[in-house]
Amino acid sequence: MSALRFSVLIIFFPILLGACGRSDLIRIRILSPISETKKDHTIFTDTSLSSTAKKITTADPKTSGGSLYFLFKSIGLGYTTVTTKIDNEILNSSSNALLLREKTTLVTNYTDLAFGIGENYTLMWGAGVLAGGKLDTTLNYSEEPDETVLHKNLSGHSLFLMLGHHGFGFETLLGFRTNYIKADLEDSLSTAKKKKAAGSISYESSGLRFTTNQVQLGIGFTF
Repeated sequence: MSALRFSVLIIFFPILLGACGRSDLIRIRILSPISETKKDHTIFTDTSLSSTAKKITTADPKTSGGSLYFLFKSIGLGYTTVTTKIDNEILNSSSNALLLREKTTLVTNYTDLAFGIGENYTLMWGAGVLAGGKLDTTLNYSEEPDETVLHKNLSGHSLFLMLGHHGFGFETLLGFRTNYIKADLEDSLSTAKKKKAAGSISYESSGLRFTTNQVQLGIGFTF
């Protein structure tokens, strides 16, 4: 099933279930990511040496940000911002000299539509549309000035699921979120493009795709 069809089901299926367990409470929910799925999101690779002649160190993605939701009974709106930092370093294995270091920061902001059922134990799910963000990459080359490569286009969507436990006006929340992002790079006048033409590095400048996954924890207030 495509992501678009799945998003449509996420939005319309809850309408059919609305009568099964509507909540009569107004809820404000705040969540923050506590972990990111380990995945290599590296954009740039060095092609000047063979794989056995270089040492590659790729750090696990680091994520920060948060989500804020306002639910009136069983439907609500939310806003989510997610910042993912990606670091990659390539060294000459014999001389330990730097060949390429990549520090990428991916910032995405989503407008979310959420649905919820239950009272003391609740389930909330929904989808978000990318409403803004940026993709910046700082590159450090061997014997070259540092440069920043910016993004040209950024689009995407998100799906999320959340469990909650309610008691005495407060909620404890556990959530999972998956974000799908597409991007293009603005590299037309960059040193990176020149090095790519010379065969020193390799990367895709358009059609970049990122999938990030976060586990979230949070609290809620009910009225």
